[in-house]
Amino acid sequence: MCLTCGCMDAHRVMGDNVTYEDLKRMAEGNGNSVDATLDIVAKTADLDRGQHQDEYIGASGATDR
Repeated sequence: MCLTCGCMDAHRVMGDNVTYEDLKRMAEGNGNSVDATLDIVAKTADLDRGQHQDEYIGASGATDR
């Protein structure tokens, strides 16, 4: 896939990643669009990052994002 691995192919199934189809299924299950779900994910991650910054520190010591 590549909503998560970086291959930039949102429909490609590979490894332990999230595909567009996965996201669409999750969005529909929650009564949302894919765009709304992506917005919710971003907002939730921003909030969580503020509360648990140490969990977002990458190997370089910089925060992921």
